[in-house]
Amino acid sequence: MSASFNSIIDAATLPYARAGRYAYHFVRGKLHYDPVYRAILKNGLLPNEGRLIDLGCGLGVLSALLTEARNQHQAGNWNPDWSTPPQHLELHGIELLDWKVETARQALGDRAIVCQGDIRSIELPDCSVAILLDVLLYLNAAEQRQILQRIARTLQPGGTLLLREGDAAGGLRYYVTSFAEHVCCLWRGQDWQALHYRSATEWIALLEELGFSVDSLPMSQGTPFANVLFRATRIV
Repeated sequence: MSASFNSIIDAATLPYARAGRYAYHFVRGKLHYDPVYRAILKNGLLPNEGRLIDLGCGLGVLSALLTEARNQHQAGNWNPDWSTPPQHLELHGIELLDWKVETARQALGDRAIVCQGDIRSIELPDCSVAILLDVLLYLNAAEQRQILQRIARTLQPGGTLLLREGDAAGGLRYYVTSFAEHVCCLWRGQDWQALHYRSATEWIALLEELGFSVDSLPMSQGTPFANVLFRATRIV
C-alpha cells in the first residue's frame, strides 16, 4: 500500500486536536501549504539515526511529521518513489515561547523532547542534524553568525544543517516574503519588527566560511515567496 502525503498529514495533526482548534488548524495548514515539509520527506534530507535538534521548533510541526512518517513506513504504508524516512532519529526541539512549548508537549508526548529556551544562549547538545526554518530572519547579523558558529561546533563531522530563509536577492518575491512576515508579526500582537535577510549568495558564503559545504534548493513551490532551503554539511 502507498501512503499519500495527505494521509500522513491527517495522522500527524490529529494529536493537536487535544491542544485546541488553533493548534490543530495551524499545524494542518503548515503541512499542507509549506513545501519544505514535503521536500524533507520526499528527498531524504535527514539521516536515519542520531539526534535531530529543531531550533525555534514552534509547535513541533516537523517532529509530528517525522514521527508519523516513521509509523507509516513501519506499517508498510509508504510511497515507493520517496526516500525512506528516518527510523532511529531522536527528535529534540527548542522553543522560546512557553505556550508553544506546552502545546508541542501536549501533542507530541514522549515522541519528542521539547525544551523552552533562547537559541542564542541555551546549551546545544551534540547532534547529527540541526534544523532552522524561518528563524534567523528575526535575529541581527551578529546573532545569526553566532548561532551558526555554535551549530558548527555542535554538529558531528559530516552532520547536516537544514536552513530555510528568504532570499534578499529574490526580487518581487522577496518583498512579498518580507511583507507577509511583517503582517504575521502584527497578527501575533508584535510591533513592526525589524527583520534581517541575506541573499542566497551571502548565506552560502557565510556557511562555507564556517566550515560547511552547501547545496541549495528553491523552497517556494506553490507560494509567492522567495524562500531557499540550504543543506549544509559540516566538513571541518
